[in-house]
Amino acid sequence: MTDSSNENILLAVEKALNNGARFYCYRLPGGKDLDFGVQTCDLAINTGFCIDPFVEGDIKPCFISRHKGALEYLSEVSQECVNSHVNSLPLQSSIEKDNYLSQAEKCVADLKSGKLGKIVLSRTIASEKCGVSWAKVFKSLLDAYPNAFVFMYHTEETGYWLGATPEKLLCNHGGEVSTMALAGTRLAGTQSDWGEKEIVEQKIVADYIGECFEKAGIEYEMTATYTRNAGNIEHLCNDFKGQAKSKENIEALKLALHPTPAIAGVPCKEAVDYIGEVEAHNRRCYGGYIGPVNENGDFDLFVNLRSIEFAGEKYCMYVGGGLTSSSNPEKEWQETAEKAKTLQRFL
Repeated sequence: MTDSSNENILLAVEKALNNGARFYCYRLPGGKDLDFGVQTCDLAINTGFCIDPFVEGDIKPCFISRHKGALEYLSEVSQECVNSHVNSLPLQSSIEKDNYLSQAEKCVADLKSGKLGKIVLSRTIASEKCGVSWAKVFKSLLDAYPNAFVFMYHTEETGYWLGATPEKLLCNHGGEVSTMALAGTRLAGTQSDWGEKEIVEQKIVADYIGECFEKAGIEYEMTATYTRNAGNIEHLCNDFKGQAKSKENIEALKLALHPTPAIAGVPCKEAVDYIGEVEAHNRRCYGGYIGPVNENGDFDLFVNLRSIEFAGEKYCMYVGGGLTSSSNPEKEWQETAEKAKTLQRFL
């Protein structure tokens, strides 16, 4: 999918940022090559980058059509846009610790009462002046997280986002589909066995994904549970793959998987409604899915995690964790703090 060297693509990213262009850039997990695309007019094509929010609210699903690649874009003569780095939506403020603990305590109490099986509670971390080059932050993420989906994009509808997510939502290549169940969190390199809370949290997600495959009519294989590294932290993971018989099966699976219990909770619909009531912020693109789509219908979609929404020197980081009836709010706060370090170290 690449059309030039990674050096040229990074130059195209810098130009796109300066021009306020509608663009995307990403690298697939385990890959070496970047891909870049910019939309230069309203003509819709089927190759590009899709962006779906956690839930439809002040941000709607949108698509960046790939009209030009990096070399073609770099060859253009263009003037800097005076609106570069300005979001169409104002950035959100931080959720302070006392507010988060209050929300988490309510969640745990409701979980103990049996209202829900699991809730994923998120929080925001905002800064008014970080003084970084976002192109350099993107390059640092590429270097630091070779096994993550590292991305940056901008549209008028979403504003500017970048991140390094460890979680695949769904990939489709010629009808062969794959995804993962990723849940449970601890510091990377921990020598002790995984705790019961994390094991239960992971099983909830894996069972749900298996049910999604069955409902979509796709036979699947699942790996044994293993520990997957994600920088300074690690998670429990199962990989899934199957062969779909039709595009309808694939679409049914995609719709069933979003959002998964790993980003919402159990039961999913009720968890999403509950999150809308208890969280003080709108998740916007966080917890949604993003990724490249080709004209032949193949795609690689990832959950928008470990991500930052930014505008100029301001940013808003989104981070969350799964709560069960046995969760300790203070420990959950610490878990979100460790997840935030994935990006904070570069800011």
